[in-house]
Amino acid sequence: MASKSKAVEVAKEIATETGSETVTTKSGVRVRLLPVSTTLIEEVSSRIEDPPVPMWHNEQKGRDEPNPNDPVYVRLMEKANRDRGVAVMDAMCMFGVELIDGVPEDDGWLKKLLFMQKRGQVDLSGFDLNDPLDLEFVYKRYIAVDNDLLTKIGRISTLTPEAIAKAENNFQG
Repeated sequence: MASKSKAVEVAKEIATETGSETVTTKSGVRVRLLPVSTTLIEEVSSRIEDPPVPMWHNEQKGRDEPNPNDPVYVRLMEKANRDRGVAVMDAMCMFGVELIDGVPEDDGWLKKLLFMQKRGQVDLSGFDLNDPLDLEFVYKRYIAVDNDLLTKIGRISTLTPEAIAKAENNFQG
């Protein structure tokens, strides 16, 4: 099964590691923060394409013209921008966080996520929970990483405050 996350897809294609900072999260998870390369962020972000701009026929000018104000197009652009922000945040989780103690052997956290999935509150269907890399990503994304960590990863990665804020706005933590 292919992973739902663009960050996991890229992680399987690229392996990078640089300097780090060790912290303990508010939930008690010990992590090493690593800078995430700008190239990786751009690669992950660029995989989310903008929808095509719809055209309309301008009778006065006798030609077809783009209509970027079309309400469906506006919603699709909002979704593409949101998906881009999530992809950046996912890359920061995947590449910017090393779990010092690994994924917990106690799978209580996973049982809780599966419980929430049964109620339609999270969607894990795009992840192969038998794949160690997918499982690690799910743990990081839904349990270990919070907005404070994203901000720190962004700082050590020298991402702009706007890019960090955009990723944080799309974080479901």
